[in-house]
Amino acid sequence: MRLLLLLILIGAAAYFTVPARDAHEEAARVFMQAEAQEQTGAVEQNTGISLDSVVDFVTGMVAGQGHYETYYVASKFTVDMPGAAYLECWGAFTLVQCRRVDRAAGQS
Repeated sequence: MRLLLLLILIGAAAYFTVPARDAHEEAARVFMQAEAQEQTGAVEQNTGISLDSVVDFVTGMVAGQGHYETYYVASKFTVDMPGAAYLECWGAFTLVQCRRVDRAAGQS
């Protein structure tokens, strides 16, 4: 009986703390900015391309795009990325975790 009550309380807490679409978009932007900074560190030194211009492009790419789904106690947000990959973000209890998934392999 205590276990059932605990599960109900956890489910209720999860229901009321599911992250909204805005939280998912922000987490996706942060993830993509970090990934862009890692990839363009050497490119900026060699080609003179500004890191700010790359970050602006990446953050603009997410705005208004993506597919948000709610599962009552969790939520999912997916965004297509250039190439054969997409960004997948899962959220619960106000926390959002994103990862890049390769379509060909199905792995990150």
